[in-house]
Amino acid sequence: MSRHNHRTMQQQSANQVRLIQSAVLCALGITVTVAAISLKGQSDPAEPTRACDLHFSNGYTLAGVPVAETVAQHTKGLSKRNDVGPGMLFTWPEPEPRIFWMRDTWIPLTIGFFDGDGRLFAIEDMQPNTDDHHASVHPAADALELPQGDFQRYGLQEGVRLTGRTCWLLDNEAMRKLEAE
Repeated sequence: MSRHNHRTMQQQSANQVRLIQSAVLCALGITVTVAAISLKGQSDPAEPTRACDLHFSNGYTLAGVPVAETVAQHTKGLSKRNDVGPGMLFTWPEPEPRIFWMRDTWIPLTIGFFDGDGRLFAIEDMQPNTDDHHASVHPAADALELPQGDFQRYGLQEGVRLTGRTCWLLDNEAMRKLEAE
């Protein structure tokens, strides 16, 4: 093989390596761009993705209550909000004793615990920015946090039952509104 052919082959090899490197970098750039675009539309996984109208045995319906169903949603709850709106329903697949606290929660709240049959069995006021524990004592399938005074305002007292829920998925705009509150 002549020197000229050897040098030409080396140049072709170097060009192929550069071409492959460029293709890999281009593909990586496209992947990062697509991932950034898809993540931009996603909201915080700690924000509720459903809301419900809650129907009670006393005839009252509480409209548009966000539902905390995941561990991340349970953990964040109503913390770091200036307005808690219609409160929040915390729900679990199985009734168990539950414990709540108010760290990083800026609004005084009241919590109500519901058993597996939907009966409200305990109501307790909670003060903002405290680590005091508020325990259900008995197994709870649901807990409802409302601004202080709302349980009384709506006639929700021990013995009232949560008789039904009309739920829907929150769209991205509704979720952004919740995040902004």
